Amino acid sequence: MDLMYLSIASGDCEVAANGKTYALAQFHVHTGSEHKVKGKAQGGEIHFVHKNMDGSALLVVGLFLKASESATTDPWLVNFLEALDMVGDDSPVPTTLDSYSALILQQMTKGHAFNYPGSLTTPPCSEIVDWWVVQKPVSISSADYERIVSNLAELDITDHGKNARPVQPLNGRTITVY
Repeated sequence: MDLMYLSIASGDCEVAANGKTYALAQFHVHTGSEHKVKGKAQGGEIHFVHKNMDGSALLVVGLFLKASESATTDPWLVNFLEALDMVGDDSPVPTTLDSYSALILQQMTKGHAFNYPGSLTTPPCSEIVDWWVVQKPVSISSADYERIVSNLAELDITDHGKNARPVQPLNGRTITVY
């Protein structure tokens, strides 16, 4: 296995932005963040990947993870970690997770969201993504963060459990702050 993500088999999770509607397709986690705010990276980043109805465009919500010894892991992340621990070699593991919308809204009340047109962060890096990055990170204990790194370290595609693409230049893109 060279990529670990959770695909969405069923459910009703749609978002609308910039005049288009998108359905949640999958989500995955990066150790090391793929975005920075004011030049600062975070410990990790979850990407909730949504596809528009004809599959020609994506909307990705990026949510930072901040690990610390004193942190209590957010309850949504606890359930995610339990599902992650069950993942094996190439065999799907059915699980039920609560909607992530409350998690996103909770973090949005603490800060801003950044929106810009960009690309996938994994090959083929197609420029088809409407990015929405939530400013304030979700708390995760250092021990739980290390569980994620340990799970990812088993994959050939990671560098000892780190799988974040380096931050890319803006190349003239405009970032809108909400």
